[in-house]
Amino acid sequence: MSGTSLVLENLRLCLSDTLPRLPWEDAIVVADALLSGLRNSPTTMPAVVATPWTAQDLISLANTNSTQKAAHRLRQISAFASTLSGSPGESWSRVVIDRLGFEPPELQHQVRTADGRLLGILDFWWKGLRLAGEFDGKRKYAGGNSYSGRDVDPVILEEKLRSERIQEEGVRFVRWMWDDLTSPRQLEAKLLRAGVPRR
Repeated sequence: MSGTSLVLENLRLCLSDTLPRLPWEDAIVVADALLSGLRNSPTTMPAVVATPWTAQDLISLANTNSTQKAAHRLRQISAFASTLSGSPGESWSRVVIDRLGFEPPELQHQVRTADGRLLGILDFWWKGLRLAGEFDGKRKYAGGNSYSGRDVDPVILEEKLRSERIQEEGVRFVRWMWDDLTSPRQLEAKLLRAGVPRR
């Protein structure tokens, strides 16, 4: 548009200033997205992959901040962030699981048959319990507006068959949604019923 000018802030400076001010859950969602390279776009489904940041890229943000408090917060964020988070819901789940004091799960665990055939990749895995934790966001089942862009019925059927194949390998499931994250006692109750130990 003629006569319009935009002033763009350097991304690193913007993140260095903004991340320490965010609630912990939001900061981890952003940091995980940077490390995983996953980006969601309302016009591009599924999520596109950008060049992932390295852990050192994230840590170096602390060196560009002018206050010790913000730099300390950035180092904490860097230490907790993971390259393995597959969605904002998974990132938020990690924060709530940690805050509730539960044993941290393995992320993106591959379940295979005895002959090595891949049956699925689990969001969260507690090995000693042979327990899978799965975050189910509504977008997964939202038909044409889902992450896959596919109709809901085939997605639900595939998820059911996948779960059944994995359960045949002696794996149990505990599932949760956004409501359980925004009301953490609901997730706490589910994890306790499933036998997840505290740290």
